[in-house]
Parts: sequence; structure tokens; C-alpha cells
Amino acid sequence: MSDHFKDKTVLVTGGSGFIGSHLTRKLLNLDARVHALVHEDSDLWRLRDIPEGAATIWRRNLEHAGPLSECLQEIKPQLVFHAGALVNAERNMALLRDMVQVNVMGSLNLVTALLDSNCECFINFGTCEEYGNGEAPFLENQRESPVSPYSSSKVAATHFCQMIHRATGFPVVTVRPFLTYGPGQTSDMLIPSLIRQCLTGVKEYNMTAGEQTREFNYVSDIVDGVLGVAQRSDLVGEVVNIGNGQEHKIIEVAKLIVQLTDSSLKLNEGALPYRPGEVFHFFSSTEKFAQSIKPSSFTSLKEGLENTILWYNNFLKTSS
Repeated sequence: MSDHFKDKTVLVTGGSGFIGSHLTRKLLNLDARVHALVHEDSDLWRLRDIPEGAATIWRRNLEHAGPLSECLQEIKPQLVFHAGALVNAERNMALLRDMVQVNVMGSLNLVTALLDSNCECFINFGTCEEYGNGEAPFLENQRESPVSPYSSSKVAATHFCQMIHRATGFPVVTVRPFLTYGPGQTSDMLIPSLIRQCLTGVKEYNMTAGEQTREFNYVSDIVDGVLGVAQRSDLVGEVVNIGNGQEHKIIEVAKLIVQLTDSSLKLNEGALPYRPGEVFHFFSSTEKFAQSIKPSSFTSLKEGLENTILWYNNFLKTSS
């Protein structure tokens, strides 16, 4: 990473979240002056291992423009990693208003407050969900096809950011991380959910036939990719996929987790139907990322799962 981030004043929104906490920790290791913006009600358990005072924590909500602007005037960030968002990929129309309020208006509150600042680079975290039920491998320039209020809100935020760049020159780059897993993830997504089931002695796990494919990225690879993009001034105004582009069948990933946890859990393949409109191939085109960043290597799925299982073993022991 060279010394690009050394002594830079950096803001990470969503700094207590899964990817945000890993990003915060990595930036501290690179000697950046890190400010983490977290929701007013956030639990900071993912940052417990960070020495007190190493990062400055700000409890502000993105949708509250006034307090957010005052906070930014005090921080004066040179680099911003906007990972804060309301995340829920359910196809539930009751989520629409909150998604717009936090993910769209919150992003606009952040960007507009920085327009006249000395911000050198603003990394807007989009999501692979923006591609929805489009055709894989997903290219950055293909039309998005969101299928949920969450993915729609992220598409809107992406387009607003690009418009603001075109109109004002504001240095924004949108990154779209593909499915990410690793230590610190406690959601109900396949990998963390199944690992918990295996380690807590659950006997059976109902699932679909698992023939659909997904791309899985270890969290440190995603963080390194995002930091690589942040160093490339020629990518300003662009959208960049962050991922390895490798397809894995869900059933194969599930079987590997059971094997690596040495679990007797039985996978009930086909016990659940596929979702209406199920996307059977979901993975990124990595051409732009590979040409721009030239990542040296990616963590293998087996190694990443082993690391995640080890973390979960310790987490379950200390939280019980």
C-alpha cells in the first residue's frame, strides 16, 4: 500500500459494521488518522481490539444533515470511505421509505456537506446487489436491474454520486464489492449462518438444492481492493467491481463448511424451494478491477472459511 494513507485524515462511515470495521483496522495499521462515523445506537463490539483513542468515534446518523455537517467541518477528511448504509436485501416494499431516507438522502447529506472541502477522494460503497437479476458476469457498464428496496436505493445513490461528479468534479469513485464473508460477520447469510449451525450442534439444515452459483470473497481481499481503488486518481467518476469472479455452487460451499467444522449436521438438500425469480449465476466481471489494481492473489475459499470458522469458535465461546 506504500505510504499513501500515512498521516492522512480519513473518515470511514459505517465504521462499526462488518466491512467498515476491517477497513478501520487496516487504515490504522497504515498509519492513517482514522475517524469512524457510526450510528447513534451502534454497538462497537467489532472494534473492541482497537486501542482506546486509536480511532476517533463519532456517533451521528447519516439522515440528520445538520449534526453530520458540523461533524465533517470538525474532521476535515482528506479521504472518505462511505460504507455506512441500511442493509436488508429482502424484497419487502415496506422498507422503501427507510432505504431512501438512509441510503439515498444520507449519502447526499454526506456528499453535499463535503463539496467545498479538501476531500481528495470519496469512495462510495455500492453493492453487487445493484445488478439484481441481470446477466452474469456483471459488467460495470451494464444497466442495473435491482430487485429490492435496498438494491434500488444503492443504484440511486450511485447515480447521484456520478451526477455530482460530472457536474462539480467532486472526486467520487463507486466500488461494488461482491459477496463478502469473514470474521466479524454475524448476519443470516449462508456462510455465517451455516457455520453457527454447525458449531452449535444443530442436527439438520434445510436448504434449496443449491445448484445456484455465487461468488464469495474473503473480507481482507475486499478491503485491499477498495484501498487500491482509493489510490487511483484515474478512476474518479467510475464504477469498479471488487471481487475474484469465481463461481461456487451453494451446495458445494455448504458441504465444505460441514466438512471443515467436523460437524454431523445433515444438509437437507431440496427441502426449500428456490425463491421466485432466483438468480442462478451471480458473479463479477473482474477485467476492470484486474487491469486497474492488479491484485496479487485472492484468499482461497477453503482458507477463508478456515479463518472464519476459527473466529466463530472463539466468538461463540466468549459470547456464551
